[in-house]
Amino acid sequence: MSPAAASLADLTARHRNEIVAYLVRLLGDRQEAEDACQDAFLRAHRAFARLGADANSRAWLYRIASRSALNALRRRSRRAARAADVDPDALPANPGASPEQREQLLAIRRAVERLPPRQRAALMLRQFQGLGYAEIAATLGGREQSARANVYQALKKIRASLGGPQEGSRS
Repeated sequence: MSPAAASLADLTARHRNEIVAYLVRLLGDRQEAEDACQDAFLRAHRAFARLGADANSRAWLYRIASRSALNALRRRSRRAARAADVDPDALPANPGASPEQREQLLAIRRAVERLPPRQRAALMLRQFQGLGYAEIAATLGGREQSARANVYQALKKIRASLGGPQEGSRS
C-alpha cells in the first residue's frame, strides 16, 4: 500500500464513526447516512492527492461529507413520495422520559427537520460534533460569519417553532 493510501486509510479509520454519526443526525436515516458516508469517502479517495500537507483533514472530510449529505437531501426533496422517511411519531420513546419530555423532544426534532439543509448542517456540526465556527465554515464552504449566522438562524427558527422567546422580547 502506498504511503498516501495508508494515510487516507488511517484518516478514514480515525474519522468514519464520527462522520457517520454526523450524517445520521443530518439525514435522519442510518442507511442513507451510510450511503452518504461511502460516497464521501469515495470522493475523498479521488481528491486525496490534492489535499495539502498542512490542510485540516478533519474539516476537509466534513466538507465532503456535508456535500454528500446536501446532495442526498436534494434528491430526497425531489422525490414526490417520502414513504421511506422515518416518521417521528413511530419512533420508540425513551422509557425513562416523562410524557412532557418525550413531547418536547419530538417537537424539537420536528423543528430541526424543517430547517433548511445548510442551517441544519451548521447546527449539527456545532451542537453535536463540537466544531468551531471556523471549522464549520471550512466544512460547509463559506466564511466564519456565515457559519455563525446559520447556527444563529437555526436556533432562532427552532425557538420560534417551539414558541420560545423571540428576539428583542424581554422575559
